[in-house]
Amino acid sequence: MSVPQIPLHLFQKAVEQTQVVILISDLQDNILYTNPAANRIISPINFFDTIKQSLKDKWEQLRANQENFIDQEIRFKPDDGYYPPRWFICSGKWYPESEQQSYLLLTAKEITTLKRQQEEIDTCILRVLFAEEELSEGMRETLAAAIHQLQVPINLLSAALSLRHANDNLSIALQQTLDSVNHAVEQLRQSFPISDSAVAPVNLNELIRDILTISTQRLLTQGITVEWQPALVLPSILGHFRRLGSMFKQLIDNSIEFMSDNQGHRELRIITTRDFEHIKVIIENTGKGIPDHLRFKIFEPFFIIPGKGMGLSAVQEIVNLHAGSIQIDPNYTQGTRFIIQFPTTQNKKI
Repeated sequence: MSVPQIPLHLFQKAVEQTQVVILISDLQDNILYTNPAANRIISPINFFDTIKQSLKDKWEQLRANQENFIDQEIRFKPDDGYYPPRWFICSGKWYPESEQQSYLLLTAKEITTLKRQQEEIDTCILRVLFAEEELSEGMRETLAAAIHQLQVPINLLSAALSLRHANDNLSIALQQTLDSVNHAVEQLRQSFPISDSAVAPVNLNELIRDILTISTQRLLTQGITVEWQPALVLPSILGHFRRLGSMFKQLIDNSIEFMSDNQGHRELRIITTRDFEHIKVIIENTGKGIPDHLRFKIFEPFFIIPGKGMGLSAVQEIVNLHAGSIQIDPNYTQGTRFIIQFPTTQNKKI
C-alpha cells in the first residue's frame, strides 16, 4: 500500500502559519532562512545574537562539535528599550551536508506569559515569606519588651528578699512570688519565635531586587522614584535569607514612611558596592532625616520614633547576627542615608 504524498504547498502553509520561530544558519553564523513568524515575532538577527550571548563560551563548543541543544531558556530584550524583555525556549539541531558545511535548524517558542505568571507567583511567595518574618520579628520585639518590663518587679523582689533575713511568712511569700515571676519570664523566653530561615549563600543584589519588586505598589502609590545601582559583580554572603530580607524591607519601609511627609521630590536610592573586605549597601531617601541626637538611639531596643512607631532595633540585631555594621551618615543632608556593611568572608558562625 503506497503512502499518499502530501503536497509541498501544505508544508509551506503550515510553516508560514506556525507561531514557532524557525531559523536556519550555517557554520559561519549566517542566517539563511527565517519563517514568517520569526519576522513577525522578533528581529531574527538580534535574536540569534542573543542566543549566542546567552550560551556564551558554550556556543563555540556546540558549533565546533555540532552538538544539539534542547529547551535552552533565552531572555530577549528588544533593541528599542521601550518594550519589556521577552522569554523563549530554544532548541537547535545540526544537519551536516558535507565535511565543510553543516546547517543549524533552530526553533524557539515564546514563553513570556508563562514566565511572567511564574514571576508573579514567586513574588507572592516572597511577600508571604517576608510578611511571616516581619510578624516573627515583631513578636520577638514585643516579647523582649515584656520581659524588660517584668525585670523591674523582679529586681525589686530580689532586693526586698536580700534585705530580709527572717524566714517568716512574708519572706516565704516573696520567694514564691519571685520564683513564679522568674518561671513566667523563662516561659516567655522559650516562646520566642525561631526563624526557620536556613543559613545559605545569599546574593544581596538579588535579595534587594526582590524586596523592591514586592514594594513596587507602595512606592508607586507614594510617588517615589527608585534609583537602583547594583554592583556588576557581588559575591554572596553566608546568611539567613528571610531575616536579611526582613531587614532590608524594614529599612525600605522606613524610608517610605519618612518620605510620606515630603511635599517635594521623593526618591529612594539603593547602591551596592564591594571592596576586598566588605560588601556595602547604601540606602538613601529624601525624607526629613533623623536628628543627630536620635542617630544612635533609633537602634536601641524599645525606642519609639516620635510620630513614626518603633525604631530599628530588629535591624541592628539582624546586622549583628551577620557580623555586619549599620550607621546613619551624619554628613548626608538631603534626607537619611543608611550604610550597611557585611564582611565578604565570614569568620563568625551564624
